Amino acid sequence: MKYMNKYIVLLLGVLMLTSCEDWLHVVQEGTIPTEDIDYTDSSQMYAPVSGVYANARRKLAQWEIWPLLNVRNDEVTKGGGSVADQGTYLDIENFNYDAVKGFWALNNTWNAYYQIVIGTYNNIELLNRFREHLTTDDQLVLADQYEAEIVFHRALAYYMISNLWGDVPLIDAEDVNFAFPYRSSQAKVRAAIHEDLDFCITHLPESQPVNKGAVTKYTAMTLKAKVALLEGNYELVKTLTDEIIANGGYRLYEDYYNLFKIPGKLCSESIYELQFTDFGNGSGDQVYGGAWFQHQGPRNNKAPISGWGFMLLEPEFIQFMKDRGETKRWDVAVLESDAVTPAGDNINLFQPDYMDIKAHYNGKAYVPKSQITEGRNDYGSNNNIRILRYADVLLMNAEAKVRVGGDAATPFNEVRLRAGLEPISNPTIEDILDERRAEFSVEWGERFNDLVRTGKAADVLPGFVAGKHEFLPIPTSQEDLNPNLLAPVQE
Repeated sequence: MKYMNKYIVLLLGVLMLTSCEDWLHVVQEGTIPTEDIDYTDSSQMYAPVSGVYANARRKLAQWEIWPLLNVRNDEVTKGGGSVADQGTYLDIENFNYDAVKGFWALNNTWNAYYQIVIGTYNNIELLNRFREHLTTDDQLVLADQYEAEIVFHRALAYYMISNLWGDVPLIDAEDVNFAFPYRSSQAKVRAAIHEDLDFCITHLPESQPVNKGAVTKYTAMTLKAKVALLEGNYELVKTLTDEIIANGGYRLYEDYYNLFKIPGKLCSESIYELQFTDFGNGSGDQVYGGAWFQHQGPRNNKAPISGWGFMLLEPEFIQFMKDRGETKRWDVAVLESDAVTPAGDNINLFQPDYMDIKAHYNGKAYVPKSQITEGRNDYGSNNNIRILRYADVLLMNAEAKVRVGGDAATPFNEVRLRAGLEPISNPTIEDILDERRAEFSVEWGERFNDLVRTGKAADVLPGFVAGKHEFLPIPTSQEDLNPNLLAPVQE
C-alpha cells in the first residue's frame, strides 16, 4: 500500500493526497504531513476518517459531474447561455458517445471518483498506524467503526463509477497490475460493493450522536438496497428496507418546501448528505458547495440568487408534473423564471434561444435569499447536497413488495401524502416509477437508472439503443495512460 500514491498516477493522471481535518472545521483542506501525527494518541484517530469525508465532499460536489449524471434522462437539458455553452453535454444527452471520449468533464469525473477510492485506501493505512498502539477492546471496536466509515465512501464511489461506466477497474494494491488495472465486470464490481457494505453494516453504529450526519449502519443498508434494486434482487431490497423502516428512526420531513433548503439540512429524512457551512458568519472562511450550486442558478438574476443557467427542466417533465397535479413537489423541484418563488424571490426571465419555453431551473439547488447568512452572496451558500434520503427507502420498499409480495401501499402512500396527493390503494410498478420520477427529479441520475434497470429507456429516451447506451465511454486520456483498459474484461 505504501507505494500506491507513487504509481497510481498512471491510472488517474492526477496524484491525490487526502486531507486529515477536524469535522467541518478546516477550510483549507491540504494534506497534513503524516510525520506530524502522533499515532500513539488515540484521540487523533478520527483524523483519517474526517479526511475521507472532506475528500468525498470536494469530489462529489464537482459541478461537471452533475450534468453527466442527469442529462441522459427525460427531465433536464444541459442549459447554459447558448447551445454551444459546454455543448459536448448535448452529445451525451443525445447518446452521441463517439464525440465525448475526449470531453474534459468525462475525464474529471473519472478522476474524482477514483480519487475517492484511492483516498480510502490511503486513510485506512493511516488508521492502521493508530491500531498498532491501541490497547483496549473499546479502542479496537472504535477503530473498526472508523474503518467502516472510510470503506462506505469506497462503496459509494464504486456505485457511481459502475453506474456510469459499467465494467471498470477495481483497485487492488496487492495486485501486481494495480498501476495498470484491467476492467472488472460490473457484476464483479457490484459484488465488491456488497462486500464492503456488509463490513460497514457489521461495524457501523446505529446512530452518530457526536458527528451528526456521519454514516451509520442504516446508511450502508440504504446503499446496499440501491445496488440490489439495480440487480433486480427484490427480496434483498425488501429485507433491507424493512429493517431501515422498522429500526432506522427516520421519517419524512414534514416541511417539504424546505427539504432541500437550509432548514432541511440533516433533517429526519436525511440518510447521507455532503455537509457545508459558513460557520454562521457573513464573511470569512466557509465550506461551500461552490459551482455545484452556481451552475444551476438562474441567469440574469442578482446575487445571491444567480448562476450560470445550466440544468434546465425539459418541457416533457414540466408537463408531467402539471398533469399529475403536483403543487408541493412543483414548488420544490421547479424554479421558474419570470416568476416569484413562494419564499418571495424574484426570478428574472430567461428565454433560451435553444428552447421553445422559458427557463425552468432545478429547484432543489435553490436557497431563498431570506435563508442565506447576511453578507454572503453565493448561490446556495451554507446549504448541503443531499445524496441518500428516506423517501427512497420507502419507494424501494414499495416496489419490492409489489414484485415479491407484501403491503406496498403503506410506504408508497406515505410519500404521496407528504406531497399532497391522494393515496392509491393498490400501486403498480408504473405508479411507483412515476412516483420516483416526481420525487427524485434531478437527483444523482435516479431517473436514468430507473429507466435502464426496468428496460424502458429505449421506449422513453430518443436515440437510446439498448445494449449500447447504458454506459458512457471510458475517457480517451485514461485509455492512453492505461492500455489495459482496452483489454477484455476480467470476470
